[in-house]
Amino acid sequence: MPVLRTPGRNADAVAEMTVALLMAVTRFVVAGDRDVRAGTMFGETLPYQRYRAWQVAGRTAGLVGLGAVGRAAKWRLAGLGMTVIAADPYATDATHSLDDLLATADVVSMHAAVTPETSQMMGSDQFAAMKPGAIYLNTARAALHDTDALVAALESGHLAGAGLEHFEGEILPTDHPLTAMDNVVLTPHIGGATYDVESKQAAIVVADIKAILSGGKPLHCANPEVLE
Repeated sequence: MPVLRTPGRNADAVAEMTVALLMAVTRFVVAGDRDVRAGTMFGETLPYQRYRAWQVAGRTAGLVGLGAVGRAAKWRLAGLGMTVIAADPYATDATHSLDDLLATADVVSMHAAVTPETSQMMGSDQFAAMKPGAIYLNTARAALHDTDALVAALESGHLAGAGLEHFEGEILPTDHPLTAMDNVVLTPHIGGATYDVESKQAAIVVADIKAILSGGKPLHCANPEVLE
């Protein structure tokens, strides 16, 4: 029995979430929203002073992983005026090593698959190698980084902020240090939660089923040997 898969079905959706987290972190969207709702906009300082930030245009984004999501994020970030570099040993157009990327990028965004070689690839040494004041984004999987090391880098002030879409076990305890940080934006693994992803996934599967029924070969089969 052929097993069909749907690669890249959520690439655009997750890339959009990457941009959303980038803007939310760098422009203090969540903290600003909270101030408005609580009526604390004008406290000891003016919002214009309290939430002053740098623009992403003219900055460098470093993508760790240049698969479907990484490529979808690449042109979106470039469209915002960012210089985009990438590290991926399996992509010929990813011209930077991880070490070079960490030393260069103002924003480091994770888009790698979790494998034995990428698990916990971002630890204390890697966070320390990032530029002071850099932003860390992960819309892939939490297993790519050491969460304790990330917390330490944020608490020390070395990293300016982080946007995280996934957590080990899918749930982040409410008393976790990350939940108390105003410079961290957390979302519950919803990057691929769009109506468009559902329809695209269905279209990919239907096209491959039609190919099989007509005697052809599906484009996205995990076990093509069964069709021989």
